[in-house]
Amino acid sequence: MKIQKGDCGYISNRKKKALMGVLLMAAAGLAVFIAGLLLNKMSNRNIFSVIAVLFVLPGAKYLVRFIVAFPYHSVDKQLYTKVKEHTANKMQLYADMLITSPEKVMYLEFIAVGSKHIVALATGKKQEIQYIRKYLSDGVANWGEGYKIKILDNERSFLREIDNVEVQEVDEEEEANVKSYITSLIV
Repeated sequence: MKIQKGDCGYISNRKKKALMGVLLMAAAGLAVFIAGLLLNKMSNRNIFSVIAVLFVLPGAKYLVRFIVAFPYHSVDKQLYTKVKEHTANKMQLYADMLITSPEKVMYLEFIAVGSKHIVALATGKKQEIQYIRKYLSDGVANWGEGYKIKILDNERSFLREIDNVEVQEVDEEEEANVKSYITSLIV
């Protein structure tokens, strides 16, 4: 089963894939370089050296992905199941939200979207709740009107807020656009 953006375990999966990408690109580049040396009488002045250097570009991309995700961990499966029970049938739950803006990297354990509400849990010590709220509010305003956005820093108030959301009639297309925007933010 493929883990997609917003699924529980996404960050762990992303780190593994990024690390494998770095190792694969390094091995491929090294293999091409050595093949060039062997085919050209141990001279590094050949087209194989140029091709080997080009493997650095995708390798660097994978390395950046790994470095960005390294300090963060996927949410616990038991916690995910507990939160999923609270959101059942009224909100869409996203987990392992690693979001980047031009200024910083933000980590949200969960975001629940539905019924004109966006409720998020950000428990990290270095999280700037006001910045995250403004960043999400500005983006969501482009895709939907009247969404109430709450960013909470503890699990109990997060679950209480989700429980207090009342199901209401919404424009399906607008809500789909907001959900698509939220998933597009995930690194």
